[in-house]
Amino acid sequence: MSYILRAPEPEDLDLLFRLENDPAVWTVSSCHMPYSRYALKQYILTCQNDFFAEKQLRLMVQPQGGGEAEAIVDLFNFSPLDGRAELGLVVDGACRGRGVGGQALALLCDYAARTLGLRMIFCQIFADNAACRHLFAKMGFKEVATLPKWVKAEGILHDLVVVQRFF
Repeated sequence: MSYILRAPEPEDLDLLFRLENDPAVWTVSSCHMPYSRYALKQYILTCQNDFFAEKQLRLMVQPQGGGEAEAIVDLFNFSPLDGRAELGLVVDGACRGRGVGGQALALLCDYAARTLGLRMIFCQIFADNAACRHLFAKMGFKEVATLPKWVKAEGILHDLVVVQRFF
């Protein structure tokens, strides 16, 4: 199956609500509290999706022929001077293991390089997440650093691995 990237739409509210309020996702994001449906609805309605003005961008990953979005990709911590941004990827639990993440990364890398003109993107991954590390390596990302005991999740300190890809 092929996928496309697109801006969030009102019909994405249920997926956004489910993923943003999943405590398992909180451990790998900078947000550690739930969002209300109202707040997410307002985000969808007011977001301009102007990466250069907002210094962040959220895109939905949807099957090319239509249907519900299956993943979300984010670019954030954008540094115009340095031509880099951090990325986040969350695949809906029911859609994992079907290649959605790899296609989403390929599409995002192409968009970041060709359309946004970035020279590099990076991501922080839990060191013990072998599947995620393998996916990023397969997509051309190189592991460049390990941050020991960087994130506390469920009372345990976890190492993070920083991966980056140059264009």
